[in-house]
Amino acid sequence: MKKQVQVKPDVDQTKQMIEFDLVLDKIGHLGRFQVIICIMLSYTGIQASLHAVSSVFYAAKTPYRCNVPPIDNSSFYPNLTETEILNYTIPRNENGNFDRCQRFNVSLESCEPANLACVNQTHEGTMECDHGYHYDTSQYKSTIITEWDLVCDGAIWASVVSSVFMAGMWTGAVISGYLLDFIGRRYTILVMAVGSLISGLCISAVQPFWAFVILRFCVAACSHGAFMSSFVYIIEVTGNSRTAAGVHLHTAFSIAYAVNSLFAYYLRDWRQYYFAISLTPALYIIFHLFIPESPRWHFSNGRIEKGMAEANRFAAGNGIVMTPQDYEDTFVSRPTDRETARNYNCLDLFRPKRMRWVVLNMMFSWMVISMVYYGLSLNAGSLAGDIYLNNALNGILEIIGYFIVQFTMDKYGRRTIMSSFFFIQGFGCLGSAALKEVANGNQAILLASTILAFTGKVFNAGSFGAVYNLTAELFPTVIRGNAVGLGSMAARAGSICSPFIIFLQDRHSWLPATVFGVFGVAGGFFSLAYPETMNRYMPQTIAEAELFYSGKGDFTHTDEEANPFHKEKEVTRL
Repeated sequence: MKKQVQVKPDVDQTKQMIEFDLVLDKIGHLGRFQVIICIMLSYTGIQASLHAVSSVFYAAKTPYRCNVPPIDNSSFYPNLTETEILNYTIPRNENGNFDRCQRFNVSLESCEPANLACVNQTHEGTMECDHGYHYDTSQYKSTIITEWDLVCDGAIWASVVSSVFMAGMWTGAVISGYLLDFIGRRYTILVMAVGSLISGLCISAVQPFWAFVILRFCVAACSHGAFMSSFVYIIEVTGNSRTAAGVHLHTAFSIAYAVNSLFAYYLRDWRQYYFAISLTPALYIIFHLFIPESPRWHFSNGRIEKGMAEANRFAAGNGIVMTPQDYEDTFVSRPTDRETARNYNCLDLFRPKRMRWVVLNMMFSWMVISMVYYGLSLNAGSLAGDIYLNNALNGILEIIGYFIVQFTMDKYGRRTIMSSFFFIQGFGCLGSAALKEVANGNQAILLASTILAFTGKVFNAGSFGAVYNLTAELFPTVIRGNAVGLGSMAARAGSICSPFIIFLQDRHSWLPATVFGVFGVAGGFFSLAYPETMNRYMPQTIAEAELFYSGKGDFTHTDEEANPFHKEKEVTRL
């Protein structure tokens, strides 16, 4: 007796479609051709990472004070040390530290070479720096801080630049999400990679600060758009190997994160540094010539012949020959929506009843993960120790997190891993903040605080790898690009806030980690509401996704006949 599956009235009819997962069963889910493509596409993760964490170095905190000519002119006062100049000219604040945005109110014009009488006297109050600022260039030859005086009242602009970059990533998610489902995966990646190359090179040469801000917005949109689009492509062509393939695209991101320290170490001028990292997308333009379009995207849009032609390229690359009968065996009957011949957008994600709640939960997860991720990443310069080593260590810790995801997601399930990782990073941040406050100089407690912070970093990175995979698996092919794009848009809301949350540590050192921790724990509870996608077919239509969310039908792919839309099974409408 034929099995009947009931679906909602928004399903208008069924149609015959090729199930690409069944094609992959024949040509291989992760054959050598897919491996080569994954390696080439991982290059988009390298350029995205270099741009995303570049502010750690091009906007690094640089010691400064007021310019006090001629006192700090070594030609006139060759024997004065920097400490003596500070003591003679710079007041101290209530904490006993030098107030580097003020100087003593003395007449510097009355100073004569080698004579310190002009400053070695009773001072009548203080005044703002009227001759600009002096920067310590022993570590960095130049940064945007030193070039545009982003200190004192202008210090907030460094945080604004980082937030504008995050807003650019948000815009890139919107644009690429639309382009993915409109012009396809392959050309979207190319457009974004070229945009990243051009805008990055322009940044290294631009002069006005406002132009720098605008171009950072553009490079964020393009570099992140290329990375996100590559992820969608990889998930679609690797079938039941998508966990490892998707996670290790992020591994490439983390490798570049660590390598960024090498660029910055050898290129201490921020313009030279930015020019070097901006060249990285150029190689992908060559890779583009060898990458076919996603067959799954063609099949989901009814372009059977084009999809088969691209699938044949995958088969040939894996040493497999596909016959017409092989493709005949992969046809299934799928429920279709009333509006099939149209392009979808992000608003369509909120129209189906069950999908709406899944989308809102997904957006919250992305927002929290990104807030914590960039909060911990961009704050590397404030950690004790060498900035280059700390940054590289952060990248290495991320790789550990991604390997943990790879070896646990297919064993314990997406929902369990997501919630567990949220709880660990949340309590790690809260514990780190608490221990740091009560340490009172105790090195053992401070070490424990640091270990908890790094633990939070590991599992936060793992969450980033997991949420990409989970989002791609939860939503159907016809709108998957928009879903990942919407998730990335939600992530930008969190990452835009991160620089300003970090900025609060100057007043309350415990506040940033506490905020990150509270949101992490909340994310853990909300993640328990996700439907499980492990060992499940990826839906191709919205109607099919709604059926999956309802818990009806058998979506497991341990057996080809278990597919609820196998051609021999009948799907009826209420």
